Amino acid sequence: MTQRPSLPFALAIVTAVGFSLVAVSNWAQQNDVNVQFHGFQDTRGVTVLSPTVDLNRDFTERTSLRVNFGVDAISAASDSCVRCHREGVNSRRQEFGLSATRKYDNLKFTLGGAYSLENFYRATTALTSVSRDLANGNTTGAGGFSFSLNQPMVHPTMDRENQFATNAYASITQTLTKTTIVQAGYEVGRISGYQNNPFLRANVSGILVLGQVPDLRVRQTVTARIRQALPADTYLEADYRHYFDDWQITSNALSVGLSHHFSPQWLAYGSYRRYDQTGAYFYQPQYSGIPTYYTADFRLEPFASNNYTGRVVFTPAGRFWWLPQGTGLTLQYERYQADNGFTAGILSTGLRVPLKTK
Repeated sequence: MTQRPSLPFALAIVTAVGFSLVAVSNWAQQNDVNVQFHGFQDTRGVTVLSPTVDLNRDFTERTSLRVNFGVDAISAASDSCVRCHREGVNSRRQEFGLSATRKYDNLKFTLGGAYSLENFYRATTALTSVSRDLANGNTTGAGGFSFSLNQPMVHPTMDRENQFATNAYASITQTLTKTTIVQAGYEVGRISGYQNNPFLRANVSGILVLGQVPDLRVRQTVTARIRQALPADTYLEADYRHYFDDWQITSNALSVGLSHHFSPQWLAYGSYRRYDQTGAYFYQPQYSGIPTYYTADFRLEPFASNNYTGRVVFTPAGRFWWLPQGTGLTLQYERYQADNGFTAGILSTGLRVPLKTK
């Protein structure tokens, strides 16, 4: 059971809205179906196979709808349960999301939600966002809010606990030149309720016991992004993220990516991401005495990681088999390595099919 607060949904809205200036302005080109398949395997023997489907449909020049559905077939109930059941426990996670966007001149409103369910965890999220174009479209201000009710099961019992997560963000995107776009953002989140990991046992004076962590956590994130067009159909992107919370965890993430169009049909992309974080103020490999808080959650320990990504996109000049012109095929591989001994490989394939609008 991996706790999934609403932060990823808010970050997705930030990216989609904040960098909307990069997209082609023709609304009809936003109609497509994206089908992807992800294969994940790590050093613990966990294998995850994840098909996902995203539908983007503009009904008018002002109204659009996005629907996504995903399934994870997992060889262990989650990244934590594999430590509880070494032999592995087969599981499946299903996730469904729906959002609608409405444009009013320079304003854009989005309202949506998501629901996910797996063996020992379920989450329900509602979100909303608004963006406004300023300075003849050269500046975009955006903001949003999301709320999640997360309900983990206190494994191995059938009891469920409640966790409440709220997030708010604001961002500003600026077109500096015809080839340069920058963005700055800020996000704050509050998580209350049950936040222990029921699958892990902390070592307290030689006895393995269920962890105990604070029931309130406030998170803050500052981000900066740049997108730069270079000569010869080459594009540079760089992102920086600084995170801190009242559990005294701070982290920094820097990623740099480069893409190049070898031809109208072939696009290659590569990126590198460096991440490091400090540990929670109460985290220790093992405890003695009678501590107030104690945990064996590996996500609360200090560590650093590197992530390497390579991607190739092929868009045939004409029709691809029976699929319409503009269909694109994607093949991507990621390699993740952390200094705590955790490594993972992720292989993804994707198919983007444009929809007819007339």
